[in-house]
Amino acid sequence: MTSVVDLMKQKNYFVCEHSVSSAEIENAQRSLGLTFADDYRAYIQECGTASYEGHELTGISEDQNLDVVKVTAYNLKKNPNIHIPLYVVEETHIDGIVIWQAPDKTIYRTGMGTEPVKIAANLAEYVLM
Repeated sequence: MTSVVDLMKQKNYFVCEHSVSSAEIENAQRSLGLTFADDYRAYIQECGTASYEGHELTGISEDQNLDVVKVTAYNLKKNPNIHIPLYVVEETHIDGIVIWQAPDKTIYRTGMGTEPVKIAANLAEYVLM
């Protein structure tokens, strides 16, 4: 089975920050009050954060613009229509579009203040879009 990171490595301009510990991942989950999907957890454990072809995915980082805890907290405040447990996978910086993931792996998209709309079954499917 091909990992999400392997799929990203096939993309142009792939950059992976650095691996993070299980303890760092547990701290982030505790801060958000949820559990990351297995595919997201594996990705951040290997990369921390990553980018490819103009996409910058969140993760565990000292960069507040990429840190999943900070970015999720910010976007939850901006969008009162998030009523299910979600964390931000990517802020697209296009028309207020934010990409979210649920603990069950489902990927959602929101616009400025809109309800989440399912766009992919998992992170790998999103990366392949």
